[in-house]
Amino acid sequence: MTDTFQLPSSQDKMIPRFYLKPVRQAFRSEQEGREVFEDREYVEIIVPGDKHSIVDVAVKDEHRDRWPRQYEAFKKSQDAPEDGTPIEEWAPIGASQALELRSSHVRTVEHLAGLSDSQLAKVVPMGGIALRAKAQAWLKQVEDGKPLAEAHQRIRELEEAVAAMRVQQQEKAA
Repeated sequence: MTDTFQLPSSQDKMIPRFYLKPVRQAFRSEQEGREVFEDREYVEIIVPGDKHSIVDVAVKDEHRDRWPRQYEAFKKSQDAPEDGTPIEEWAPIGASQALELRSSHVRTVEHLAGLSDSQLAKVVPMGGIALRAKAQAWLKQVEDGKPLAEAHQRIRELEEAVAAMRVQQQEKAA
């Protein structure tokens, strides 16, 4: 059921894109008799699944606080990190459907799983509910499998440590 699925608390449904925007300085332009611009920090806030819901505003502290990793990446001239599984890496869909989803700002499986019914109808009019349910089920399966995957990783680390200790013992014995 769509009402019961919740994105993990660390997931933010919005996609921020920080950038510099040249803003005309009216007073200085009038004073100097020429157009004067100053670069200002702006953020474009995108709603996944809705091509037309894009907010473009000057950056405020609330934006920096809400998306600190993305803002830090912007300041370092890096690509903003995306949380989640990239939609094109998710096996149940093909390349063309991944491109269609990305064109509607659905960049991750988590975005797809969190779409509302109205957003879903715009993005995937045919079969969207089933696709969203599949994404939600996949994410639940991944979440349920985390302890097992972590245990397997820990076993691999311990096996490597034991192997390294054996090599050290053999070197000392020789």
